[in-house]
Amino acid sequence: MLRNKGWGIALALQGLSLSCFGANTELESMLARVMAYNIAPATGFVSAVQVPTGQLYDPLVMHVHGEEVWLNDDGKEAGDKGSRLLAVTPVGKVSVLVDANRMLPISAGFDIAPNGFGEFAGQIFALSQPRISDQGGKENYVIQRIDPAHDYSVSVFCTLPGTVNKKVGGIGVDAAFGPAGSPFAGKLFASTTLNETIYQITPDGKCVPFVTLDPQRHGGPLYLRFALDGQSLLITVVRGGIFAATGGAVLRVVPDGTVQDKPLVESPTILGSLDFAPPGFGRFAGELFVTEVGYYEIPVPLGQALRADGKVHRVTAEGKLALVASAFINPWCLRFVGNRLWVGDINGDFIYGKRELPDGFIVTITSP
Repeated sequence: MLRNKGWGIALALQGLSLSCFGANTELESMLARVMAYNIAPATGFVSAVQVPTGQLYDPLVMHVHGEEVWLNDDGKEAGDKGSRLLAVTPVGKVSVLVDANRMLPISAGFDIAPNGFGEFAGQIFALSQPRISDQGGKENYVIQRIDPAHDYSVSVFCTLPGTVNKKVGGIGVDAAFGPAGSPFAGKLFASTTLNETIYQITPDGKCVPFVTLDPQRHGGPLYLRFALDGQSLLITVVRGGIFAATGGAVLRVVPDGTVQDKPLVESPTILGSLDFAPPGFGRFAGELFVTEVGYYEIPVPLGQALRADGKVHRVTAEGKLALVASAFINPWCLRFVGNRLWVGDINGDFIYGKRELPDGFIVTITSP
């Protein structure tokens, strides 16, 4: 079991505006609650803190880039802009690539364009809100293009259209490029939950629906991960809506857009990000790992402890969830980095209550 023992009020207040809090007692209560967490790995796994609270707001999606991990950190606002693009070293040092005053909020996923995506290889494509605030999350999302070769310049590549069911392409969650040599190659795929749709984006700037899920049979799409053979797209789905979830599942989508009804696995609460274990991850190599967010408390209840019901699981050959670690708060993102599993926990999602707190953290899990 690991425990964050606290890092002091000064670090907790990094980047905060105290005027957003009602009284010192409210602030102290909130800080005390987010400064301590316990992660309990299951037998056969070991956990360690990679990035403690105090540096991240809401870590949502991670990608390996050379020796670093790039991640989008939602939650910090600067005028009419918000969120940050960060780099994290193998020893947990955090640096800012693009600060919150330069981008529309990347409250969803991003990916780095491969060589097969026209002239944009190496550039970052991010599924983003068109404006800040919770209302911005309920409008058609945009794809931002960020060019590292030109001082991380930011521009809007396209705006997602509404779908045939007249619903808004809002509450975006993830974006992923198709693997080279697969039927999905040369396209970026992006998921939006409000209209149960996965979009496909091409280098010519077109953003069109790839598939719209049946909300009754399937649910709304969340995170994306391509199968190891590249012949299908695995998606986590939420049933009942992201703010009133009645369950979750992992489904498979084939290249023609058909969604297979039989789930790979199901859960009583929301499932988040998913990834496959590499060959060096002990006897679990090749198995699918997934986060279970648990009960998503948003807006955050002030003065109350959040439920530590978040978990990480692996999916067994029988289609069952096997516990890897428990006692997370809201673990949305997960990514294998070498032979370590990185898990990002947003902790309390304070941004909707206009209380910005750097309470997110990253934990690593290994299988000795």
